[in-house]
Amino acid sequence: MQIEINQLPMQAQRWFDMAQTGEPIRFVNSGRIVARLALTDIAETKKTTTNNKKKRQAGRLAKTGRTLDPAFFEPLDDEELSLW
Repeated sequence: MQIEINQLPMQAQRWFDMAQTGEPIRFVNSGRIVARLALTDIAETKKTTTNNKKKRQAGRLAKTGRTLDPAFFEPLDDEELSLW
């Protein structure tokens, strides 16, 4: 089932009821799907969103073999600093 966005206020409760029965609802704008409404397991949703986070990796630049120019760490002179 596809629903135009301009119909949202009129039939929202009916769509939620349909989603609870397991029927997926797709919201479309000019024929393009912009949102979906479907029955989901809350515990599974929390588990999925927690596991999908990428962990930050320290030293990522060093592993590529690239280094920063030592001039990067030198203080800016007054003229360059005034531009900021």
